[in-house]
Amino acid sequence: MPIRASVEGLPEPGHAILRVSDLDAAPEGLAISIQRQQGPDSHLADDGWRRTEAWLLPERVERKRDMMEFHLGPEICDRLAGIATVRLRVKEPDIGVVATTVIAWPSMLTSGATDSSSRLHDDTVRLHRAAPPPTEAAPEPEPELPPPLPPPRPELRASRALDAGPPRRSGAAGWLIAAIVLVAIAGGGYYAYMTYFQKKAGPAVAEAPSAPAAPTPSPDLGAAKKSVRDRVGEYLATKPTPEATLAKARDEAKAGDMAAAFLLFRHAAEVGNPAAQLELATFYDPLATPARGGFTADGARAADWYERAALAGNAEAQRKLGLLLAKGGAGLAADAAKSKTWLQQAAAQNDADAKKALEALPK
Repeated sequence: MPIRASVEGLPEPGHAILRVSDLDAAPEGLAISIQRQQGPDSHLADDGWRRTEAWLLPERVERKRDMMEFHLGPEICDRLAGIATVRLRVKEPDIGVVATTVIAWPSMLTSGATDSSSRLHDDTVRLHRAAPPPTEAAPEPEPELPPPLPPPRPELRASRALDAGPPRRSGAAGWLIAAIVLVAIAGGGYYAYMTYFQKKAGPAVAEAPSAPAAPTPSPDLGAAKKSVRDRVGEYLATKPTPEATLAKARDEAKAGDMAAAFLLFRHAAEVGNPAAQLELATFYDPLATPARGGFTADGARAADWYERAALAGNAEAQRKLGLLLAKGGAGLAADAAKSKTWLQQAAAQNDADAKKALEALPK
């Protein structure tokens, strides 16, 4: 939602008040995101700049009539010294982003107490953190005792004097029994050979049916075709770089798979790739004819993604954002002043189309 915002420096160095109007939200828990245009580390955290967006929770937020006042300290003001324009986003707990705008940052005295060399890696940071309450150490579990061993069985020993041993056979009787067994086996084998194999071998071979051919395996008709989200998810599971994801998205777009291209553009855009942010904005741009990928036009979303890329210095995004703000549409109100500002920034980078658009603006 578009808002109006201004910043006023306070007499105390490194302190200022950010005043936001037209913001219909409760002051409790409001967080702000500040993004500058310069450098890859463009998002402000409470202990430095980084590439990914950080949410700052000011020490105090107050509502005064139709105005919301954010009290800012050196963690923010010192690091914005010398920066002319920043992008501001406001997030309400359990709802998400409720407002966004671009504001001019005034020059003010700094406190000189902030170290800008450190970086933070979590997503939401508090500007004045309270020490967490001490937690009681959990009692250590008592070690489990091993189960008792079974009592040893008494060792039984037999007297060798009572062990009579196996009965003994005489040598002649053993040889006689072995000879009888061998003769019986040889006779049985000869009888079976003459009775069955000699008489029935030929007919059995002639009458044996040919072995049936092995059935050809049928195709697995139950194998479901992978969905677009599955294919994209498998690709992203390889953890590609934002640049590789952008190239993959463009390949999918050339192949006509706009659904896969959109998911890949969005992933690269969300991690801060300006070219992907520009591509993603075109899916929502109401000025794009025909609508890219069949998406429903959404002027506010298109402006939001154009603005992210424009703040990173992308001339094409600056021009497209200026043209969109000049006409408005699809839920976005026209803003001639902001339109001219972005077109001028694109023209300063020798964007020919931006220069033509500036000349066409009403004087």
